[in-house]
Amino acid sequence: MRTNSSGGLRHLIPILIILLAVSFLLQSMNMLSAPVVAVVWPILLGLIGLVKLEEAR
Repeated sequence: MRTNSSGGLRHLIPILIILLAVSFLLQSMNMLSAPVVAVVWPILLGLIGLVKLEEAR
């Protein structure tokens, strides 16, 4: 029987999505510069993809 080793990972995706939304919000409020957001959002999307791949395993 397969055990669910991704129990802690299922909370990571919503957290990463919230961080992504907050980074865009802070940029629209001019609290973060556009170059910072341009670096952060692809990293967060990549992490979401890695978590989804790990969950599928």
